[in-house]
Amino acid sequence: MKNISFSRPRGLQIESPSYVLKTAALHGLPIFILLVLFICGLLSEGSQQFSLLARSFLKGHTYFLEQIGGVGQDPVLYHGHVYWDQGPFPAISLMPFVAIFNVFGKLFYQGYIKWVYFIGIMYFIYSLAKKFKYEFEGRLFMVYAFVLGSVFMGVESVSSSWLFAQVLCTFLLFWIIFEYFNKKRYWVIGLLSAAVLMTRYSAAPIALIPLLSILLDRIGIKIKIRQMVSLLVPVFIAAIILMSYNYARFGSPLQNGNKYQEISSISKLSRYLGVISLKHIPSNLYYMILSPPNVVLANSSSWSLKAPYVSNSVLGMSIFITSPFLLSFFFFKKNTYTKDVVLLLSAAALSFIMVLLYYGLGAQQMGYRYSLDFMPELFVAFMILYKKANPRVSFGMKFLIALLALTNFYFLCSFLNNS
Repeated sequence: MKNISFSRPRGLQIESPSYVLKTAALHGLPIFILLVLFICGLLSEGSQQFSLLARSFLKGHTYFLEQIGGVGQDPVLYHGHVYWDQGPFPAISLMPFVAIFNVFGKLFYQGYIKWVYFIGIMYFIYSLAKKFKYEFEGRLFMVYAFVLGSVFMGVESVSSSWLFAQVLCTFLLFWIIFEYFNKKRYWVIGLLSAAVLMTRYSAAPIALIPLLSILLDRIGIKIKIRQMVSLLVPVFIAAIILMSYNYARFGSPLQNGNKYQEISSISKLSRYLGVISLKHIPSNLYYMILSPPNVVLANSSSWSLKAPYVSNSVLGMSIFITSPFLLSFFFFKKNTYTKDVVLLLSAAALSFIMVLLYYGLGAQQMGYRYSLDFMPELFVAFMILYKKANPRVSFGMKFLIALLALTNFYFLCSFLNNS
């Protein structure tokens, strides 16, 4: 009888128990935090201005028909009515759902739909990582890196209107980037860019990526014109809608109600310098780039610290604290900056400048939430450059991302506890 031997199939690797434990820990913590955030985002109510505004739109009004509260809820008081200074698209997108719930006499909460955008963002990041040739585990860690290792964690867990708008805007930005790197249908990108403009105008420079790409491509002039028309016509229509919306409310196409907004006395001091002004650049730069967490003092009359020693700063914390992997940009080789990376960073730079000029900081917040207007472009550029520099996601990067999930979750809990 012939000897029968059992051998391991070629290519099959049996990992050591220590490797399995490390991998389980590195994935287990982010997945647990994701589940907590998902549940919180689904159940939390928060301020529901966009749902209430959708009700008003359904009845043909541009002002609220119900009370939204005073200072702290950012009402815009003008000629006896209460308006909302945020872009109208989030309310427009909620209108079908609000209409259905109105039949039953119920309000459709923003948190019911926000989890769809949350999952959509994860899908786009995973798909882009696959497009950039990341291995399966690397794709997962790129998802963790953005949704847990960035300021995005601070907006995905609560259903208040300001944060809802930023989740929707982030979803739209990633959708545009996903479309750009795949089918590149310019009419789709144009429609999505129009929606971004009507959500957060400071995120609108995302349209520069396809626009500059068209201008730089070596194609016939007729094709260029056709592509540019497909891209820009929806954006121009959105701009006209926005200006008409503003004119109908405040008698000026360029006035969205910021100067009539009821805000805290501290915010008013900043607004006195101008809603948009160069004077705001130093403070915004500080809170976006340099600001540390708050320290936890043993008591108000001592400089001695007590555990946990640091807590969230509602005025903002440096994006290098919430996302320290962004420091990699200072070490990537310049010759790895492809055309697409340069386009992504160009769009991010213009949004960055627009955010710096605005009088508000985004408080109350975890991290510096206005950075989300350009963070998707910055993050996708990071993904491209990191893959060029590393064949696989290193253990050190995986550990850093898992650690960030924990530290950002702590800052989020600190933010929610003190809100």
